Amino acid sequence: MNVGLIALLIFCLRIVDVSIGTVRVIYTIRGNRTISAALGFCESLVWIFAISRAFNYVNHPISMIGWAGGFAAGTIVGITLERWIGTGHILMRIISLEKAEALRDGLRNHAIGVTAVPAEGRGGAVLVLFAVAPRKRGSEMMRIVQGLDPDAFMTIEPVSQAIGGYLPGVVEASAIRK
Repeated sequence: MNVGLIALLIFCLRIVDVSIGTVRVIYTIRGNRTISAALGFCESLVWIFAISRAFNYVNHPISMIGWAGGFAAGTIVGITLERWIGTGHILMRIISLEKAEALRDGLRNHAIGVTAVPAEGRGGAVLVLFAVAPRKRGSEMMRIVQGLDPDAFMTIEPVSQAIGGYLPGVVEASAIRK
């Protein structure tokens, strides 16, 4: 078989196995064992096939370039896939010097649960707003906040687990084993 075609095959196989691996790691971090195990199985099958092709043509620099290029491209594809899937929840913290109440009400009007906590900032008293929502709603939440207060300070981070509260699909606090 043509070495160029083998290099292209290796490149494509690496895109597939690294993409699967990237998504698998993210599900592993979130504690989803079943999906992680299934993705790990698929990733291993593709990887063993790819490495067996690569070792047959290890003396050809183009196959090495296919291997390395496929790894790099697979990382990009995997991250893109994971963002598209968008599972999990995020926590958004919002501090607004003048429009905290409007932000709280605006988010609640869009069925986003918000907790407002009095705090003290550099310029005096402020409300810190905490909102936990599905990750897929993150862009929507940012648009709402920036539409109401373009100067609001926001931080966003992933939530590994949410229990109770106002959030569809979370575990009720009473369901947790002690």
